[in-house]
Amino acid sequence: MLFSRWFFYCFDRAYYSQLIREITRRKPALAQFNGAHHDRHVSDFREIDKDRLALAKYRTLVAHYDRLPPRDSGVGAAGIVRAEMERKRGHRPVRRLLKDAGSVVQAIKPVFMMSPLSVAQFLAPGAVEFDLLVIDEASQVLPVDALGAIARCKQIVVVGDDKQLPPTRFFNRLTSNVDESDEVEDGDEPQAAQAQDIESILGLCSARGLSSSMLRWHYRSRHHSLIAVSNNQFYRDQLYIVPSPFSASGSLGLKFNHIRDGVYDRGASRTNKVEAKAVCRAILKHAREDSQKSLGVATFSIQQRQAIQDELELLRRENPDIESFFSAHSREPFFVKNLENVQGDERDVIFISVGYGKDASGYMAMGFGPLSLEGGERRLNVLISRAKLRCEIFSSITADDIDLERARSRGAAAFKTFLSFAQTGRLAISKSTDAEEQTPFEEAVAEAVESLGYQVHRQVGIAGFFVDLAVIDPKQPGRYVLGIECDGAAYHSSRSARDRDRLRQAVLKDHGWIIHRIWSTDWFQRPSEQLSKVGEAIERARIAIREMAVDLPASRFEVISESEDGLERETILELDNRGLTQLSEPYSEAVLVVPTNVDPHELYTQDMAAIVLRIVEHEGPIYDEEIVTRVRTLWSKGRAGSRIHDAVARAIRALETNKSCVKVDRSLMLPNCDVRVRNRANVTSSTLRKPEHLPTVEIHAAILSVLQASHGAVRNEIPTAVARLFGFQATSPQLRALIDSQVQRLVLSGRIQEMNGTLKAVSGGRLS
Repeated sequence: MLFSRWFFYCFDRAYYSQLIREITRRKPALAQFNGAHHDRHVSDFREIDKDRLALAKYRTLVAHYDRLPPRDSGVGAAGIVRAEMERKRGHRPVRRLLKDAGSVVQAIKPVFMMSPLSVAQFLAPGAVEFDLLVIDEASQVLPVDALGAIARCKQIVVVGDDKQLPPTRFFNRLTSNVDESDEVEDGDEPQAAQAQDIESILGLCSARGLSSSMLRWHYRSRHHSLIAVSNNQFYRDQLYIVPSPFSASGSLGLKFNHIRDGVYDRGASRTNKVEAKAVCRAILKHAREDSQKSLGVATFSIQQRQAIQDELELLRRENPDIESFFSAHSREPFFVKNLENVQGDERDVIFISVGYGKDASGYMAMGFGPLSLEGGERRLNVLISRAKLRCEIFSSITADDIDLERARSRGAAAFKTFLSFAQTGRLAISKSTDAEEQTPFEEAVAEAVESLGYQVHRQVGIAGFFVDLAVIDPKQPGRYVLGIECDGAAYHSSRSARDRDRLRQAVLKDHGWIIHRIWSTDWFQRPSEQLSKVGEAIERARIAIREMAVDLPASRFEVISESEDGLERETILELDNRGLTQLSEPYSEAVLVVPTNVDPHELYTQDMAAIVLRIVEHEGPIYDEEIVTRVRTLWSKGRAGSRIHDAVARAIRALETNKSCVKVDRSLMLPNCDVRVRNRANVTSSTLRKPEHLPTVEIHAAILSVLQASHGAVRNEIPTAVARLFGFQATSPQLRALIDSQVQRLVLSGRIQEMNGTLKAVSGGRLS
């Protein structure tokens, strides 16, 4: 038996080895693949793709500018607009102006944002025509309201969600002459559904068979638990939900607050005052401890909303110190609303007050207001999907208190599932996911990482979007320290290079992930080297997480979305310092053709000096140890021994002797060259991001650039700004101390002057 196993093992090894040789013979690119080089290609593609999108914006601006009417024209429609601009009084009504000079107004402002009522009020029939009409929140737009805008356009795009609230039809019922009790009798001619019979323009478009597609990507929720129930109950698990690197967090996700002594006053006020007070205490705590995050409160009933407003008014009078919070978020102000009015709102944090519960005698009625009505599940879907960062439920009842034999509506059943998930973190309904099966490559990587002593989770995510492998932070068990992406099924199933190599990683980074990429060819050819890189990446990620926690308040980790291309977001620091990013350029690592048939230490000194000179020409100023790293990388060496160090040192001395290069504080550069400030955010060499490997002359250039662009700065503002120029998302104590010491050095050398506590760059002179 043992011999047969050994025989089959040898046979399999010989067979697959020969198979690999045959594949590499047919596909030479596989044998020549280098992950580091490919990463640089991917990095270049990302920058080019972003530039292309930026170029498209500028082309749009140029096209719009070219279509503008002559500024000084005094005739025709342009003259009308010009005259109206010069008038002090007696202006034409907007409707008349758009009728007389609509084409000129459209040339100046080609995009109109209008409500259905505004369309009817300001756009006379036939006066203005649009190429495209976009109807947003179409589930809440009545067909009769939308038809006027549709009549003024050539094509339409209708965007809406039939799982959310329909438009209110209260006044329609009061004014309609249609007898809703009429039924179609046998033998009557069947008729197509009329516009008045359908609740929204979204439903009308569906009824007429217009082509449709589902927008599956969900970006609002910064933690997957916030949308898990909606995805499961209403969208058949079809949404692509970005997983969070936090498996458990007090500041992110869904939280359940059980108000055990809450009593629902069912027969009289229909409020739960104990629960209302608990919600108001939570509002008070949020205003004092987490005020930079916007907050909204949603209730299941109008009566509970009023109870919270009354209690909150008393608390605000007793605590005037929190008053600034209620006017702090101009774009997302604080609100208290019932679930009928909350659609369209979103806030960083949402508090939900259920209100309903057992009465004073302990009886639990199974009425949940609007949730018990037809379509109640849609109201629940709107209510539980408003939060971006955290959603807290305040409830006097638990899922076990809801009896579905007595509460038979779909809304009540979905509410029970939601409460259960909030309490336990698990969906009661078992379901299959769209996660790809673990490939042998991914399984091999997971087992190798686990051999380093780390715990690894496979296929992290809940729907549509999964991280191949996630390494748990041993210091923070509720957080993943590193996500590992492999070029497996999820990678090569992407529809485009943009999805595969830019957007996927950008979205993960935006949600707080630190991602490390492993290429299967590299793993097959050099598994030990790749495993070592994974270990280094984990350590770097742990340091980065610690620095982030020290340098940034934890509550500022979550940020306002930024619309560079409609998908990506940036951190708040990147938004605050965007004007400085133009002062640096992406760092480019040297890629040279070297004689790999000869080991680097076997080269003649003049040959090694020529290679080092080309590295310095491309990357100078560059730290001398970084040159060793670059030489090792060019020869694909796992590490650099003493012989390689000695060979590089001899080459550097030769370059200094013949004055081809100069060394300044252990950094090599060309004589009389201009010092560039380079962003190291996307470099592949880990040592480039070490603070001690930053050339001092480049730090000087960054400091002076910041001071010149800002017309001076306070001393403690400089380290953070300079760190951002170099691509550091957080400023570690080591990096801060290094920059502070170089600031002082520039002050002593006279390159910086301090006046009234402000440091300013002195014009003229050279860096040294």
